[in-house]
Amino acid sequence: WIKAQVDQAIGGNNPAEVLWRGAVDNALAMEEDHFPPSLLGRGLLNPTQNLVDAFPMANGYPISDQQNAGYVSTAPYTGRDPRLNAYIIYNGATFGTANTTVINTALDATTNDGLNKLETSTRTGYYMRKLLRNEVNLNSSSRNPQQHIKPRMRYTEFYLAYAEAANEAWGPLGTGSHTYSAYDVIKAIRRRAGVGVNNNDPYLESIKNDKAAMQTLIRNERRLELCFEGHRFWDLRRWKRDLTETAKGMLIQAGTYTPINVDERVYQDHMIYGPVPNTEILKFSALKQNTGW
Repeated sequence: WIKAQVDQAIGGNNPAEVLWRGAVDNALAMEEDHFPPSLLGRGLLNPTQNLVDAFPMANGYPISDQQNAGYVSTAPYTGRDPRLNAYIIYNGATFGTANTTVINTALDATTNDGLNKLETSTRTGYYMRKLLRNEVNLNSSSRNPQQHIKPRMRYTEFYLAYAEAANEAWGPLGTGSHTYSAYDVIKAIRRRAGVGVNNNDPYLESIKNDKAAMQTLIRNERRLELCFEGHRFWDLRRWKRDLTETAKGMLIQAGTYTPINVDERVYQDHMIYGPVPNTEILKFSALKQNTGW
């Protein structure tokens, strides 16, 4: 949602996308935590290459589709899904109060935004943009908090939940006793994002009769649309996905892009479920701890 919509919430009006939200907060704590160092932030959340690779090309094809996507590894952010630029600060992207500060995340960057320059610099080659107000100035002589809202429920989450359920129940094109299919919802979400708008999204058209492929696409759209909003942790567990996936980043040096491993993550099968807090077991002795904990 745009600045004007967030600021309008001061008067009690929700952005059209938001169904239920928390209070309006005039603050800059999020920006202090997540702005790049050159903008006086702590750069705490570094999106992974895994997430960046999940954004398709603007033509709708996954970047792994070598025949149709048009992805170029030497210019990895060109021609991508517009949501990539809206949600993530990558090398060469602009940010800051006037959105004119170029953020250089390369290893050989001349600013502290570069890979591993400082403890507060990116470890992955990326910074988070989504949820932040770029108008915030963290300079001690001109600090200017901005209005923030924290959505608890927004319509896109409901649409994606419906698409997921509809695909499981009736397949990509089925509607049951309702008006819209999973295909209809996903097409609308991607079109709103600017994906496939110039070519009628041929990738989506190619899988609209394939339930398994549509399931994969719906799950990926959830990953993109709801990123940094606290859903992915639970989605992976309810889908019983393998949680052992190395977090990757991008090392850029002398104009060369090289994927790197950043964090080796190892989970055991029982970790799909969390532990029951010991305080709860002490309250009720018949309550058993989940396996493995």
